[in-house]
Amino acid sequence: MAHTFATVLGDEVADADEGAETFDLFSHFHSSQDLGMVDGKATEVEVTVAGRDFTIKQSPGLLRSNREAGTTGAAVWRTSVRFAEWLAWSANPLFLGGVLDSSSSVLELGTGISALAPIMIGERVKKVIATDQQYTLKLLQENISSNVRKSRQPSGPGSGKNIDVCALDWETDDIPSFVRMHVGEDGFDAVVACDCVFNYALIQPLVDTCIETCRARKSVATQHQPTACIIAQQLRQPEVFEQWLNAFIKAFRVWRVPDELIRGCGQEPAGFVIHIGILQPHIDAEKST
Repeated sequence: MAHTFATVLGDEVADADEGAETFDLFSHFHSSQDLGMVDGKATEVEVTVAGRDFTIKQSPGLLRSNREAGTTGAAVWRTSVRFAEWLAWSANPLFLGGVLDSSSSVLELGTGISALAPIMIGERVKKVIATDQQYTLKLLQENISSNVRKSRQPSGPGSGKNIDVCALDWETDDIPSFVRMHVGEDGFDAVVACDCVFNYALIQPLVDTCIETCRARKSVATQHQPTACIIAQQLRQPEVFEQWLNAFIKAFRVWRVPDELIRGCGQEPAGFVIHIGILQPHIDAEKST
């Protein structure tokens, strides 16, 4: 990890088994701080990110369906708006700290239909792969196409043509093969996920996918800095959060983005938290359990 980046973030998160991180976060959290859906009943929602207006199509019918694999990706969540605002912020520590720049490639997990994060970060990096389950992809692609800025650039940051939409199943797909297919042996510079930690069943598949994505770079491209793993989430249930953190910290060195580096982009950090992980060296050579 870039020295400047680690310095800005401060101390690493301590052993999750001690519960200090969970207590510190949830002792300042109040259930009235709503980071739910923007409007789950609307077929279109209007949101503003970094001074830009977006019109996002969503699917209330799919959201209300009994689809076994879940339907939460069919709507725009307030957390995704906050995360996109943070990614667009000119003083974002990922860019100031040298983790990302205009030559970087980024993988997003669990993008949903909103397209906000891939659009905003796509204006600052070379390539973005936005992924989720198959049912979200049609609306996701439509929302990207209708909301990217028009550009004469044929490719690269800000062109809108540097965002690819792909299905990715955390439990059944071969993650190393997926990484190689999209970015070759160099791997991704960062993997990001927003509001993907909300029930126990998702925790280990998400963490394992992050591990495999980060390991792809560490094992074949040692000339690069390690892949950074950025997890943004709403604080909902302390038990679910702590189980995720326990799993995450076994494989990653973990930092929490300080409140002032969230508040600085105009967002109140209450109820919203971002953690950044770098794969621990011993995980490079062993399979996560």
